[in-house]
Amino acid sequence: MNSSHLVRYLTDPRGPEEVLPALEPAELADLLDALYQNLDTPEPEFGAEAWYEMAVEESCRRAASPDGASQRLA
Repeated sequence: MNSSHLVRYLTDPRGPEEVLPALEPAELADLLDALYQNLDTPEPEFGAEAWYEMAVEESCRRAASPDGASQRLA
């Protein structure tokens, strides 16, 4: 994922609460990787840390669910 694609996620007006659960597993993995790489730079994108933390939580939720699917909280 290139940096402009990452910035599109970070600036999505829906926010990570709505975007992350809707991602396919491969998309979530790609986003996690891009966020991790971005955070390992001298000047990470604004909001990358929050998105990364929420993406990790989403990944953990999926791993803990019996079918591996996204589990939205009510």
